[in-house]
Amino acid sequence: MKELIKTIVLVLLVAVAVYFTFVVNKVNNRMDQLNTADSVHVVNIERFDHNVHDLELQFIGRGKHIQQFQKDLTAMDEKLDDTARKFDVKIDSLGLLIRELKMNTEAELANLKRDQEDTANRLSQFQRTTNRTLTDIQTAASRLTRELSDLEKRVKTLETPPAEAKKK
Repeated sequence: MKELIKTIVLVLLVAVAVYFTFVVNKVNNRMDQLNTADSVHVVNIERFDHNVHDLELQFIGRGKHIQQFQKDLTAMDEKLDDTARKFDVKIDSLGLLIRELKMNTEAELANLKRDQEDTANRLSQFQRTTNRTLTDIQTAASRLTRELSDLEKRVKTLETPPAEAKKK
C-alpha cells in the first residue's frame, strides 16, 4: 500500500506537473500575446503622443496667429475709431463753415436786395426828375417857339413898309 500511495502520489505529481506545464505554457503564450499587443499599443501610444505633440504645436502656432489677429483687429478698431472721430470733427467743422456761409450769403443777399431797392428808388426818382425836366424843356421850347413866331411876326411887320407910305 505504501507503494500504491507512492504511485498514486507520483501519478498525481506527474499529472500536476503536466497540468502545471500546460498552464505555464498557456500563460506564457498569453503573456507573449499580451507583450506583442502591449508593444503594438506602445507604438500606437507613441504615435498618438507624437501626433498630440504635433497638434499641440499646431495649436500653439494657431494660437499665436489668433493672438496676432486679435492684436491686429484691436489696432484696426482703434484706427477706425480714431478715423471716425476725425471725420466727426471734420463734419462738425464743415457744418459750422456751411452755417457761416449760409449766414454770410443771406446777409449779402439782404444787402443786395436793399441796394437794389435803393437803386430802384433812385432810378425812379431820377426818372421822375428827368420827366419833369423834359416836360419843363418841352414847355420852354414851345414857349420859345411861340415867342419866336411872335418875334418873326413883329419883325415882318417892321420890315414891311406900310402900304400908305408907298403911295406917296
